[in-house]
Amino acid sequence: MKLKKGILETILKKVLALKTTESFLVVTDPPKAELARQLADHARGITPQVSFKIMKELEQNGQEPEPEVAALMLNHDVQFYWTSKSLSHCQARREASSKGHRIISSPMLTSDIARRCIDIDYDVLIELHKKVRPYISGSREIRITTALGTDILTAVHDTHGQSDLILKDKPGSFGNLPVGEIDSGIVREKTNGIIFFDGSFPQIGIIEKPIRVDVRDGIGEIIRDSAQAIELHEMLAVVGENAFKVAELGIGTNPNCRLSGIVLEDEKVLGTVHFAFGNDLSYQGTNDVPLHLDGVIKKPTILVDGLVLMKEGAFVI
Repeated sequence: MKLKKGILETILKKVLALKTTESFLVVTDPPKAELARQLADHARGITPQVSFKIMKELEQNGQEPEPEVAALMLNHDVQFYWTSKSLSHCQARREASSKGHRIISSPMLTSDIARRCIDIDYDVLIELHKKVRPYISGSREIRITTALGTDILTAVHDTHGQSDLILKDKPGSFGNLPVGEIDSGIVREKTNGIIFFDGSFPQIGIIEKPIRVDVRDGIGEIIRDSAQAIELHEMLAVVGENAFKVAELGIGTNPNCRLSGIVLEDEKVLGTVHFAFGNDLSYQGTNDVPLHLDGVIKKPTILVDGLVLMKEGAFVI
């Protein structure tokens, strides 16, 4: 499907602020190559230094790319990963970011998601992050509950989602498109309770029956009472016991996103939260496993140090 010029302009000029003197890299795989090529072709109207690389499709989110791709990632000023599996939490991406390259990773981005969720009012989103993020970054304890029975206490560190990094126009800035989450690393020993995931998970899609996960000291035990719960358990189990460690807490803030079964969008839906399992190196953690899976929870109530930040999916601050 042909992407509208306005979307391509928003990505390259508004979000990435690509300059005529900068090199630009697009990394993709066969399922996403047609859409990614449109972005690369449009970028050639801004800078002559455009590289387009089709890599083999990864097996898991967070898996390392082939060495040739990792080498390209180290040598381009601005980068866009339009792939089927996520490169966001791999070491190659982190090393590229450490060199000051500006990067967007958009695994499973579709033309429909791009149309609805990218060409938005970024100034309004920036103001929302300015209001909400300080509560999270300065917190000691966060409690999340839902009508389904979620009730979990946690604490966070290394909070992302800074308002000045929503646009990827500063050296080393990194994130997804669509944008719209305040995400944080988890203090595992302070993370205990019950989570009922009722939104979506990568590779599973929309959750049909809520998946219960009991969490003790930041390690999840999946209650395997449905086909999707069994599937989630098996995805984590094949990686090993460290894949069951909670890695991230995120709060969705994009008003144009909706639950689609594609976690790139689902985790950004305004009025949701998500917990991830697996790799947490992007949050200054130590759990180095080749997997990072985000699960979405609908209509949460969020208490930050006893203050109600969100009630049943609506911000109240």
